[in-house]
Amino acid sequence: MEYRHEIYRLYDEEHLTERAIARKLDLSPSTVHYWITRQGEAAKTKSGRPRVTSPDMDQAIYTASIRDPFLTAVDLRLQVPTPCSVDTVRNRLKERGLKCRIPARKPFLTDAHRQLRHMFATSHLHWSVDVWHRVVFSDEKIFRSSTRGPLVVYRPLRGSDRYDDQYIVPSSSVTGQSPFTICVWMAFGGNGRVRHIHRVEQKTLNAQYYTTRILPLIAQHLSGNEEEGENELLFMQDLSSIHMSRLTLQWLEINNISLLDDWPPKGPDMNPVENVWAELVRRIEKRTRGEGSNNRDQLWENIQYAFETLEDEYFDNLIESMPRRVDTVSSKSGGWSKY
Repeated sequence: MEYRHEIYRLYDEEHLTERAIARKLDLSPSTVHYWITRQGEAAKTKSGRPRVTSPDMDQAIYTASIRDPFLTAVDLRLQVPTPCSVDTVRNRLKERGLKCRIPARKPFLTDAHRQLRHMFATSHLHWSVDVWHRVVFSDEKIFRSSTRGPLVVYRPLRGSDRYDDQYIVPSSSVTGQSPFTICVWMAFGGNGRVRHIHRVEQKTLNAQYYTTRILPLIAQHLSGNEEEGENELLFMQDLSSIHMSRLTLQWLEINNISLLDDWPPKGPDMNPVENVWAELVRRIEKRTRGEGSNNRDQLWENIQYAFETLEDEYFDNLIESMPRRVDTVSSKSGGWSKY
């Protein structure tokens, strides 16, 4: 049992529970329990085929993977000459706690982006949850006829076929129909005063539409903030050309709307609206079971339905995560957070 010494170390030195050790080493809890109960005994494993790699080879494989996590098992076998198969390389990595995973995808950050993100996060570390509740967060998103969200299916390991009808989802929204999109705008926050979603009723969003059709929807909640003093509401929008256009900025000034004006570029992980978009996609996918929508009106109906099923607590929890978001970005010197 190659794992037993690592089990003993985690149990004695790091004081992990048996279940925590099992998760960390990808073992069954019963296996971990077996070796812990036999600790101190002359526990010996059954004889079997000898390992084809030496400890030095195992360490070389592990070191190469840590140095470049994007190397495949095939790459590692070629880079670290070993008399073993690709499966053996995978097993050695698994023994050291390294598993193959799909990498997270985030937009590229330049040094300037990182610096501005770091400055924003650091300057708002002192903001309490109550202050963040005063912010009205906003964003736009393009919804597609087939969301293709992270739909999963559970089926029996034995006696089932992944191609059975009950386990299949369509690969396209509607047979023979070209995909289509609609643009949706959303805002929420302001101590619970604002929670609005709007379908953009033209092909593209521009500053004229933004200032005449969208911003007036929330202006009554945001105007006149100078009388509220420390309780004034702040409007957050990203740095898109529409939001930063002269027409938009003039409209906001004329209507006496206070902006969260130091919002950084490339800041989607600090905008909780992004989490709402992802949740809407999941709920729409669950509702349509991968079939998508037949037309734009049906897609908008599905979006509205998903939005209306979100509870007050969901939005409150998102805003209450803001201190953690800025703290993470600040601690990473402007790098990406998990949000």
